[in-house]
Amino acid sequence: MPNGTPHTPLPKERTPKAWIVRLGYTAAGLGIGGAWLLGRDVPPWEHTLRLLAIVVVVPPAIHLLRRRRARAIPSHLPLRHLVAAKVLLVGAALGLDALLALWTGWAPVATALSLALVVAVGGPPLHRRLQPRPTPNSQSTAA
Repeated sequence: MPNGTPHTPLPKERTPKAWIVRLGYTAAGLGIGGAWLLGRDVPPWEHTLRLLAIVVVVPPAIHLLRRRRARAIPSHLPLRHLVAAKVLLVGAALGLDALLALWTGWAPVATALSLALVVAVGGPPLHRRLQPRPTPNSQSTAA
């Protein structure tokens, strides 16, 4: 250790606990499902654009607010993967809603519940899978 200074390890990047991630995705799923249900009486194109705005614009806005409040923010998930997944999710919901509407008047409710379940159950594993892994070069070790 140069000049007799003790080595202090660099702080590791904070990652959220598993229950916080699950709670966040459950809240997001309920919000997205609720937004789908509230927009059931507007034209499909308007409904789709509104939901895409919610799922693509709101999370980065929340991220910026958290950064301004100087909280420890975990590393970013790959943006293009998230946007693609969200667009596919909204497209699948639109298709499911149109398909279910052929058989039942409860199509918006079933689609909203499906969205909530897919986000709440599928979000945390996808989050863990897409979370950037620390590389050996990202943590320096002093000799």
